[in-house]
Amino acid sequence: MFLLLLFYSIVASVFTFGKQLTCYALPFFSIGVRLAPGGIIFLAYFYCFNRRNFVFKNSYIPLIAGYALTAFCMDIFRLIALQYVPASNAALIFCTGPLIAAFFSWLFLHEKFDKHKIIALIIGVVGMLPLLMADIKIGSIDNSIILIAYFGVLLSTLSKVLCGIISKILLEEQECPLSFCLGWGMLIGGILSFIFSLCFETWNPVPINNLEPALQLMAFLFFTHTLIAYPLYSYLVTKYTVTLVTFGQLSVPFIAAILGYLFYSQPIGLNFFISLLILSASFWLFYKEELYLLSKRR
Repeated sequence: MFLLLLFYSIVASVFTFGKQLTCYALPFFSIGVRLAPGGIIFLAYFYCFNRRNFVFKNSYIPLIAGYALTAFCMDIFRLIALQYVPASNAALIFCTGPLIAAFFSWLFLHEKFDKHKIIALIIGVVGMLPLLMADIKIGSIDNSIILIAYFGVLLSTLSKVLCGIISKILLEEQECPLSFCLGWGMLIGGILSFIFSLCFETWNPVPINNLEPALQLMAFLFFTHTLIAYPLYSYLVTKYTVTLVTFGQLSVPFIAAILGYLFYSQPIGLNFFISLLILSASFWLFYKEELYLLSKRR
């Protein structure tokens, strides 16, 4: 349980400090700076301590490519969306991950998806509406941009779930070593980020407009999210079901809201708590069914 709380505390900080990073650096470059060096570190570690097994099997190719793509999409959609969406709201939308995880785990991993989870999914969708209505009503930018930004958060959440499923297949079915999987996935994702940065972002000399705070935030996110959260998540999805691991993110919006308020005086609106209450009901129904399924397995 401690590892789950540690992981989601790091995830919450990614929303709070990631939003602040968008004020100082462009998103594609920010992601490349984190992923590519992280991939090199994991591959170097694996090569130094397990050189004999440093073999790229043909069966790894499509899965590692999928892992890299989903890791890249998870980060880029989140960072772009955070330019327009409050960090606490984005974290709350991110909590729909258990519902998405349940559906895709049923689709790909043959985990059970019954009527109770369907009801929980519907309640979860309803729970997002107060956030959308509040931002559309008081938004100072085009409402279509706000809707696209929230859709970006959903795409980021979907990418995270798919990343966890692919990771589980690689580690359990293909028996791919964790450091090898993370290394190649991050390196490829980082290279992809730099390619997009060179194509779509202005380098003068780099896509950063305020160097000191940008480097501080990048360093923090690199050590916590890249070096700790990525391998920790891959470990957790092998110990528990993807759905159960993802359920723990109900703590993320609480932590993100507190961090945003303490560090940057970001307000927490009433709609946030309304959505949180509705989503909590959804998660309660969902978790009750998950516990029932776990008891049957025993």
